Amino acid sequence: MERRTTPWSVTNGLLFGVAAGVMLALAQTVLSVAAGDGAFRPVRMSAAVVLGTPAFTPQVSTGLAVAVGLAVHLAISAGWGLMYSLLDAMLPTDGRGRWEFQAAVGMLFGIFVWLVDFQLLARGYFPWFLDVPQFVQIVWHAVFMGLPLALLFTAAERRRSPLVEPSP
Repeated sequence: MERRTTPWSVTNGLLFGVAAGVMLALAQTVLSVAAGDGAFRPVRMSAAVVLGTPAFTPQVSTGLAVAVGLAVHLAISAGWGLMYSLLDAMLPTDGRGRWEFQAAVGMLFGIFVWLVDFQLLARGYFPWFLDVPQFVQIVWHAVFMGLPLALLFTAAERRRSPLVEPSP
């Protein structure tokens, strides 16, 4: 199996990370509304990474919380997208253009993101992230972060070098 790096992986990593971050943010908002916590709870949680616990109070306006929360969330998502691009560059060439292979890798990557963000960092520094149901967060990170990243990278790989299907 040939391995190669791709010259567009940094750019794609950042952009695809932001796109997956938007998907995750929308999914988190829907989940928050469904749980009765309100649409702004997820962005306030992200804003609190920078602003501290006052982000949960009226002391911090909704507009500021949304701006800071989205900036934090999308910056972290871009960083994770960059990490996925490094992982993608190490994947076997014959697997990069296969939807099912990338989907599995991406969903595992989403679970890894949850593990680092929620189980390592949140436990030490941001305990409010542990107030939400963790199993749902594992699923959300796999489906709405890892899977979109994987599918975007698969599509980019297929545009770059179309996959040749084996003949029967």
